[in-house]
Amino acid sequence: MDRREFLKAFAATTAFSVLNPLEAVSAEEKRNRPLKVGFIGTGARGTAVITAMSRNNNVEIYALADLFRDRIDKVLPHLNSLNKAKGLGPVAEENIYVGGKAYKQLLKDRDVDLVIISTPAYAHPEIFEAAVKARKHVYCEKPSAPDVYGTLQMRDCARKAKGLSLVMGFQVRHASAYDEMIRRIHAGDIGEVVTAQLYYNSSGGAGKAPAVEDDEFRIRHHFQYLAMSGGILNDQGIHILDICNTVLKATPEYAIALGNDKGKRYEFGDTLTNYHCVYGYPNDVNVSIQSLQIGDKFGDVCARFFGTKGMAEAHYTGGVFITGPNKWDSNNNNALSDASKNKTVNFIESITSGNYINEIEDACNSTLTAMLGREAALKDGRITWDEMLREKQRYGDQPDLSKF
Repeated sequence: MDRREFLKAFAATTAFSVLNPLEAVSAEEKRNRPLKVGFIGTGARGTAVITAMSRNNNVEIYALADLFRDRIDKVLPHLNSLNKAKGLGPVAEENIYVGGKAYKQLLKDRDVDLVIISTPAYAHPEIFEAAVKARKHVYCEKPSAPDVYGTLQMRDCARKAKGLSLVMGFQVRHASAYDEMIRRIHAGDIGEVVTAQLYYNSSGGAGKAPAVEDDEFRIRHHFQYLAMSGGILNDQGIHILDICNTVLKATPEYAIALGNDKGKRYEFGDTLTNYHCVYGYPNDVNVSIQSLQIGDKFGDVCARFFGTKGMAEAHYTGGVFITGPNKWDSNNNNALSDASKNKTVNFIESITSGNYINEIEDACNSTLTAMLGREAALKDGRITWDEMLREKQRYGDQPDLSKF
């Protein structure tokens, strides 16, 4: 089913969809009983999210879905230990689903209140749409998709959704230090923002070419393929671009960029190792970003906003502070220390309170911002936001889940 057909079917069926179990219980019961979590895509990133969610909220890890049983078996003891620490039982075998239809089987379970989607990014739009149609609250890992087409598909679906909390894994903006810095910038503490400098300098791995580079191999090594992950700007640099969009309350109008794969140590895949991009935002605010993934040592992540009255600077490790007349310091050299906790607590509280939140459009705009820089680099030139939306860039070589 293509996007147009899905949206027609979605509009026709939403009013008659099976209620999420929480929609039929009292507010007191919502607060007192553990919310049942379905975990789709049981890799390392999703496991970190569900660990923070379990440790900081009244939830039960209830159902699991993955293409591959070995991925589930690897994390199952840890997930069961999280339940045990809360006095809950292990995940029942009948609630474990494997293969291409696994996520659909999980979503049919009326007892599942919410889902975490942490599959390779190329599968996010398809699974997100199915989860919304099934009336599940959704925490979806970023990015929304590897391509513009999939991102717009997710955005359009989220725009029509009602009565659900729908969030994406941009936890950095939920870090207390970052949140306070953004609040102070919006209050005028650095004056008018003139320009910004961003960078995300990460380490990179290495790998030999496989004997057979089939779909299973590509899925298991999805970060090395543009059609699967969207590349490093889409997967890593996106975090700091999301902060920039939040600070500037805008998306860029155009991007000029360069990129290459110099220093690449993987013998497979087509992702680049580095990007240098300049974005033109409204009101003549120019923003530069460097996104790098190379070598054995993680570098640094930073966002600097230069204003007419001072400068705001934020690092993952190294402090978050403001210089100038309105000097301020978070006194926190591990700025992300409470990000995952705050993100999951805000999500769960929105569900139990009934004050639902929908962050998907902003999240999709941050994904599109990363894609704007990537597409400018791949075209070795300049591209506008409007051109990108018109072209609806789409990867056609993504694996078909139904084959598994």
